[in-house]
Amino acid sequence: MNSDGNSWPDIEAALIATQDPDLARLLDSSDVTYNGAYQLSAPPRVYASLCRYYPMIETVVQDLTGKQFQLSLSQTVPMGTLPPDSDEAVDEGLMSFDLSSADVTEAILAPESIAAIPSYTLRFVPYVGSSAVLIASALRQAFYRRSREHGADQLYPRQGDAVTIDVDRLLQMLGRVFSRATFFRVFKSGAMDWFVRRADPVHRFVNGKVIRQANTYTYRGLLLTPGDAQDLFEWLVKSGATEEPAEALKLSIETPRDQILTFPYRVPDPLRDKRFDSAVSVHEVLQSVMGASRLTPALAGLCDRLSVHLIRPESFLAVPWYWFHRVLPDLGADLGVLYLMSKNCCYIDWARGKDRSTFWVSGGMTTLQKWIGSETLPARIPHQNPSSRGRPRKEQVSVESQYTRDWRAANRKLASQYLCRVATRAGNNGTDWQLRVEEVRLTASDEILKGALYSFLLGEHSVQALEAIRAFSAEPLLRQLLLNALRLDPVQISHYETLVKHDICHSETLAADQICHFDTLADSLNCHFETLVRADICQFDTIIKILIRLKDSALFPNMANQPDTIADQSTAVIETNEVVGYFTGAEWDFGVILERINPKLRERLLTPSHQSRFLSWLIYGCLTDSIHSPLSFAVSRTLESAGDAGGPAVRLAALPAAQLAGLLWDERLRVQAGYIGRNVFAQTGAEDLEALLLSAPDSASRSRLLQRALDALGIRAA
Repeated sequence: MNSDGNSWPDIEAALIATQDPDLARLLDSSDVTYNGAYQLSAPPRVYASLCRYYPMIETVVQDLTGKQFQLSLSQTVPMGTLPPDSDEAVDEGLMSFDLSSADVTEAILAPESIAAIPSYTLRFVPYVGSSAVLIASALRQAFYRRSREHGADQLYPRQGDAVTIDVDRLLQMLGRVFSRATFFRVFKSGAMDWFVRRADPVHRFVNGKVIRQANTYTYRGLLLTPGDAQDLFEWLVKSGATEEPAEALKLSIETPRDQILTFPYRVPDPLRDKRFDSAVSVHEVLQSVMGASRLTPALAGLCDRLSVHLIRPESFLAVPWYWFHRVLPDLGADLGVLYLMSKNCCYIDWARGKDRSTFWVSGGMTTLQKWIGSETLPARIPHQNPSSRGRPRKEQVSVESQYTRDWRAANRKLASQYLCRVATRAGNNGTDWQLRVEEVRLTASDEILKGALYSFLLGEHSVQALEAIRAFSAEPLLRQLLLNALRLDPVQISHYETLVKHDICHSETLAADQICHFDTLADSLNCHFETLVRADICQFDTIIKILIRLKDSALFPNMANQPDTIADQSTAVIETNEVVGYFTGAEWDFGVILERINPKLRERLLTPSHQSRFLSWLIYGCLTDSIHSPLSFAVSRTLESAGDAGGPAVRLAALPAAQLAGLLWDERLRVQAGYIGRNVFAQTGAEDLEALLLSAPDSASRSRLLQRALDALGIRAA
């Protein structure tokens, strides 16, 4: 600290005099510098605490010295390069965030993951086409990410910035809306030279083979379209830039942009645009006005300010990546870019709480054709209220005509989801169109997925399924294991035993209850979403990632939910030492077990001769994998046949109620613990139970069958 900052000890003494020990400790952990103003630098944890004292420190500094005070965060590494789980991050108290969503639509759209489309870049579409602008937008995003890796604080790329990116990766960013051939064709045409320069290809040897490295692109800086350059040239000439260039530049910086350039978009004009035939900078335009080869430093600085004023590099259109990956491939490059150009003409008015989702296009179809460079595309934009005038539609057409008609109908329906013509009027340039621009919405397949997800989360669940869903919400290990399971089969979630067999995890990875939760979730997800996955509407990894984003939302079942398998327990459930159920002592309460049955059928089954046979059939049905409705099966078999289930089921039904309840409960706990062999304990009825469970192909199915029996008999922990 220089001599002008010698007052800091007095400032520190005044602050310590407040008798706040925390403040004294924070000041000792900070570094103070003086450069016309006092600046206190602190690491993240100390900085966060000092923010509470900032008003008091600033007041003391100004009262004692009359100087300004600043509080800054000291960084030991470039921003964005410190892993959240590193030791340094823990020591510095840095925070890591797990993004969550409030509803299914938000979880699918991921609105926080956006691509920034520079607003001015869309003005190049009439000159270079939609494909070149999409590539330039993807490269702009790559430039931005590259600057974040190096800790840069710039909001947009600067002239000379370079980025290396693979072509496949860039095309993937754009949802592969066009092919590699189209990509290289655009570069070969010279359209990308208006935005970036591509370095010469670099090769290196890898395992004896010559491998071409990813391409390097250098940003050219803030450039005007030829039409905008022509408009600026004419405006500067009228403003006297040939005699007083500095005054004309200062005036242009204070002049609204719409008085210099044409809005919303400038299209090529062969009669006027004769001076510039490619993208140029403001400096080049001024040089052309003055007829000079070089500019003075003062004029160059004014040109920099005018470039920012006209191009507004910090102004961009925020579009979710979902739109690029899911919507753009269906719309196509031309219609997709026309949607972006139209959306750029709308806005959200926070000052008045009004949104403008419509705007007028002077010249209507003719203007839109010039914007996008297509004669047929604007005709695909449907009218909100189609006219019934004209020749009647033929109902009987040839196969070829029907194909064309269906294709046009599909395209118009797709276009109507984002652009729609709502009104027309007579204008100076012909018929004007009023377009309505819609917000990004889910695709048809994702709408189906949304319904399936809501059905899965808000549907009826058994006790075991509810516990598994809650465990999914609370345990990161369980979520990661589900994603790992998809490495074996992307269209079917494997069970825990299969994961152990393929060395994806070990039996010690999860606790006994977690293994049960994992297998229950695998069964539930496979059963609920299998049809959608096989129809290629969605993938299991997408479903799991969406559920992860929803895990903290109110959609997940809370702990207040109760199982729906237990009826009125006030008279039916009698406690024992370990479990309770629909029994009293050694006898089952068949009145409660049969409560959901038709009253007439229940009356017939409550006779002593039917009760024992019914119980044997119920046990057999619950523990047989091929039977889907055990209770209905037991009722029909008891009333329609004269015999019982025979064998193991009869012997289990003959056991005292409390003993059978304990046997079923202990076996389920054993399966949940991950044991896949036979029960080695000599428990009465264990052999018969094992014989019935042989129909289960794996531990998850065995656990499910046992849970069915527990639910049917109302057995649960005491």
